[in-house]
Amino acid sequence: MADSAGSLPVGGSPLLVLDTPFPAATERDSDRIPTMKIALIGFPLSGKTTLFEAISQGQSRDGIASVPVPDPRLDKIIEIAKPKKVTPVSLEWHDDIPDIVTDKPETVRTTLSAARQMDLLVCVLRLFDTPFAPYHTDIHPLRDLRFWLEECLLTDLQTVENRLERLKKLFQSRKESAADRAEAQILETMRAALSEGKPVRLLEIPEETLNKMRGFGLLSAKPMIAVANLSESLLGKPEADPLPALRALCEEQGIGLCTICATFERDLLALSPEEQEEYLEMAELESPQLPSLIRQVYDQCRLQVFYTIGEDTRAWLLSRGSSAVEAAGVIHSDLARGFIRTEVITFEDFEAHGGWDPAHKAGKMRLEGREYIVKDGDALHIRFKV
Repeated sequence: MADSAGSLPVGGSPLLVLDTPFPAATERDSDRIPTMKIALIGFPLSGKTTLFEAISQGQSRDGIASVPVPDPRLDKIIEIAKPKKVTPVSLEWHDDIPDIVTDKPETVRTTLSAARQMDLLVCVLRLFDTPFAPYHTDIHPLRDLRFWLEECLLTDLQTVENRLERLKKLFQSRKESAADRAEAQILETMRAALSEGKPVRLLEIPEETLNKMRGFGLLSAKPMIAVANLSESLLGKPEADPLPALRALCEEQGIGLCTICATFERDLLALSPEEQEEYLEMAELESPQLPSLIRQVYDQCRLQVFYTIGEDTRAWLLSRGSSAVEAAGVIHSDLARGFIRTEVITFEDFEAHGGWDPAHKAGKMRLEGREYIVKDGDALHIRFKV
């Protein structure tokens, strides 16, 4: 293809049109990138399937549900821009992780092996009484969370030691590279930390290095959220807050914590808007609690959202601290390869002025280069040349 300057029609209008068609594949890279996968783990009857039902609202297949993330900002953009096509951010939730069989310890390995394939782990802890719980008679979320954290650490320690053993044999044959030596040093750091009960997520390891080691599937390197699954009787009451020791453990391990009554959330979503208001009032709650879990997902994964606005309007996930050229690459690799500049309007300015063009005329549009750090809620219009 001959070089041409233009803009992919994903920003505001008027849109610049390419002199030649967009690359023949026509499929955006993002359409080929797997959705973020989130696994629900927990002991049997901890309520993880009930939580999954609340999240998926019954729209699941074989324990997997791709769920659009509610986004009031995107709703406002749609109201103003009136696009022909809208694509919100979606997260892929998994309730297909095999359960642990309490009298068969070997099933822990099967459960954690499936969890290795996920991007984030949500550990559901029982804070409600039930005569059917097959593993403990008393409610003890701190003990239950420690079990999962320790199993993740032990699994990672075994993985790291196995890899170090293979590298040791390589060193003995004198066939190693400088990269192998560097890897061994990092693995030794990991082994020392894991032996002391410290997860990999708390180590200061360059992101690039962690990405290269992603194939190891280290569980303690993954972001994690503990969900304290309350009984309905504790909703809206001060004592519903998890035990201080549970909160302290989460902080110590670098994981998120939120409190939800999965049964309440599932039943709430089955009601009409008017009935939902009454149900929330009865429970002494101002709003549903599921959005707090989504916020934790974003926080633990250090994610933010940016938008492209036009006939095809989209919300995109991006790591916090990412540059404009990295955001362009999320949309399509050709945008990153041929990046020139990006037009930027904040969501607040877009909303306040009633659209892209009015905000542009009011002087709220900025031209930024490839090193610009994208902010949460930015609307981008990429200029590129290919």
